[in-house]
Amino acid sequence: MSARQGAKHHAAKMTVAKVRQARKYFDSDRMTVAALAAKYGLTWSAMNQIVRRQTWKHVS
Repeated sequence: MSARQGAKHHAAKMTVAKVRQARKYFDSDRMTVAALAAKYGLTWSAMNQIVRRQTWKHVS
């Protein structure tokens, strides 16, 4: 059985749309990692991995 990926994982707090939006805000220097983490209810570390494309790699 394969592992669930992204929003299909039972503990996922993010969706594909939210990941794209967060990366857009970060890449355009509109929000910091800390501000994004607070907005989406994640830890700084988790959000940092998302915006640096270390997690949610399947989302372009």
